[in-house]
Amino acid sequence: MTNGSATEPAAVAIVGIGELLTMDGSAGDPLGIVRDAALLLREGRVVWAGPQRDLPSVARGDEARIDAGGRLATPGLVEPHAHPIFAGSRAAEFDLRAQGRSYLEIQAAGGGILATVRATRAASDDELCASTAARLDGLLAHGVTVCEAKSGYALDLDGELRLLRLLARVNASHAVDLAPTLLAHVPPPECATAGDRAAFVARFADELVPRAAADGDGAPLAEALDVYCDRGAFTLDETRRLLEAGARARLRLRVHAEQFTHTGAAALAAELRAASVEHLEELADEDVPKLAAAGVVCTLLPGAALTLRLRFPNARRLLDAGCEVALGTDCNPGSSLTENLPLMMSLGCMQMGMSCAEAWRAVTLAPARALGRADSGHLTVGARADVVLWNTSDHREVPQHYGVPLASHVFIRGQLVIPDSSPSPSPSPSPRE
Repeated sequence: MTNGSATEPAAVAIVGIGELLTMDGSAGDPLGIVRDAALLLREGRVVWAGPQRDLPSVARGDEARIDAGGRLATPGLVEPHAHPIFAGSRAAEFDLRAQGRSYLEIQAAGGGILATVRATRAASDDELCASTAARLDGLLAHGVTVCEAKSGYALDLDGELRLLRLLARVNASHAVDLAPTLLAHVPPPECATAGDRAAFVARFADELVPRAAADGDGAPLAEALDVYCDRGAFTLDETRRLLEAGARARLRLRVHAEQFTHTGAAALAAELRAASVEHLEELADEDVPKLAAAGVVCTLLPGAALTLRLRFPNARRLLDAGCEVALGTDCNPGSSLTENLPLMMSLGCMQMGMSCAEAWRAVTLAPARALGRADSGHLTVGARADVVLWNTSDHREVPQHYGVPLASHVFIRGQLVIPDSSPSPSPSPSPRE
């Protein structure tokens, strides 16, 4: 997949939309639903969205026309938490986990993150770029047009910079827009003593973070810093030091928080007004209002909970408290090997107390906010022209029909990057049927 061709039309009219989600709605209609709709895209932006009967009054007549055939049209999905750059396979430990071994037991035995670190360090630049692009192809096939992309599988300072540079290389050639994040994943295996560990944290905070925020060809290598705070990863004090370094470097802050144990990382994220917190399976009740008051996006990752047999994070509790909730795949080699973001919507609805409307917001507006992509996640005038057509005419069927690829066409910046010739969906049955 590429960023498109200069020969493609500068303007596109998508007509025959059965149901359009603009995501510009009120409390009574949070999805901003328009039926029998059309979209007008020009020079990579949405210039009009509304009932098709009103389209001729705004169209100029030079637009390429695409008939949606009654399909659902939505903004491109926004993936808020992914680890797409890595090498190696951890299928063997998946089987061990199926036989009853825990994630932490596997990691202590040399598997887990460190197994991926060894493979990633050994892989060539070309191998890493090719495998990353292939994973982005998988996300794109499920309707994702913007994707957060974490480093984190090198652990040494030069290796993490290498991964960020390779993500920039992939971003320059792939259609999906990457939001790069420097990840402080776990202390490296070379930290054999407490002194080694302290020195590593100091170098990460004082050397790597500023370099990731400044290095790059016209843009920083990283837009955000994420720190994994948990047993076997960084302590709360180490997490604070790293996050404060990220704040000084003006990076957006994220925290892997309360996944296996309650560490206090979510409260720290609220104190520092992080952009997002990730996981939250072990979130304490007293932390919920702190996250809501601070406006921290709560990024929930049901794929990891499913794979690791953890309890699902409680989206309902967060939503009822006024928190903004996003859903992500956590695409990674060990605990959530999937590029299917609509499947996370299904799990959100079936296991985490979310409505279909809340699930749609959690893969559009909420993650766009977490990533600082204000022009993504909606289809209002001026938004980036990222559009997905789905093989259904009802937005509720996307999370209902779980595990099945339903995206038929994907536009990024107004260019059709995934065309499809599948038949138009049948009209949705009436309630009586």
